[in-house]
Amino acid sequence: MPLPRRLDDPFHPVLPARASGMLDRPGGHTIYWDDAGSPAAMPVIFCHGGPGGASAPARRRFYDPALFRVIQFDQRGCGRSMPVGRLEGNSLQASIADMEAIREMLGIERWIVAGGSWGSVVAVAYAEAHPERCLGLNLTCTWLVRQTDIDWWFQGVRTMFPELWESFASLVPPEQRHDLRGAYARMILDAPPEIATPAARQLHAYEQGFMQFATGLDEPDPERGARYGRIFAHYARHDFFVADTELLDRADRIAHLPVEMVVGRYDCCCPPTNSYDLAQRLPLANLVVVPGGGHFSTEPAMAQAVALAPGRLHARILAG
Repeated sequence: MPLPRRLDDPFHPVLPARASGMLDRPGGHTIYWDDAGSPAAMPVIFCHGGPGGASAPARRRFYDPALFRVIQFDQRGCGRSMPVGRLEGNSLQASIADMEAIREMLGIERWIVAGGSWGSVVAVAYAEAHPERCLGLNLTCTWLVRQTDIDWWFQGVRTMFPELWESFASLVPPEQRHDLRGAYARMILDAPPEIATPAARQLHAYEQGFMQFATGLDEPDPERGARYGRIFAHYARHDFFVADTELLDRADRIAHLPVEMVVGRYDCCCPPTNSYDLAQRLPLANLVVVPGGGHFSTEPAMAQAVALAPGRLHARILAG
């Protein structure tokens, strides 16, 4: 008997993981992965956000189990990957290599590459490195990590959330507040734990505050914040391992691929300029800007648009 389902539920049932495991990788890292859905369905690998986030089974609800086989993994130092929080050998390029290792291990020739926020950076960077392995891209709230995008995250958010920014900046001496990225990297990565841990938690709480369109019911988890903030600061210190306009400059490598993109009009984490500028470089990109939408794909304004995008991409790939 099917479970009760709301008529306004835009999501699909959660696919149970058919297989999962830990994959040993260079640099002392072991990557958690799981594989859900029929091997005969169209494969998609979903890249989680962050840097510092983790995969979640609920993300499979955006993908129709009749159409998709969903592979997920936890990036280095994240989630169930080991060692938790390890920074050595932890980079965007390492994540791309890990994805290739997962693909080869599972015997997949080509797959859809998907991700939102930081996950969109991983997805686009992977596709540009291995276009021959991609069927298409499904991107939500795209981030390009250009200098302007990083500056917005650390400094420009004050335009929309001055109270959150002032609290975030309060841990930094006034003469250093013009460079909060550098100041937070030093506090989190170079200082003793009594300074580093509160700074990492503050960074995570700051992001959680402006990512949500409306105030969330749950307060940020301090333990998760400490782990998240450390990995995020490591990536921020290294310019997220992307040269300024690299993702745009290499977009011609994926210009032949169908791409579905969704972004909220009022996304304050990854403003629509990111999605728009990338879509302009991709002839086969379909960009949906959601009125009243923010950053979280599960919020009401965003949910339906994000849930419809994979099905459109599936149809476009079959038609092509």
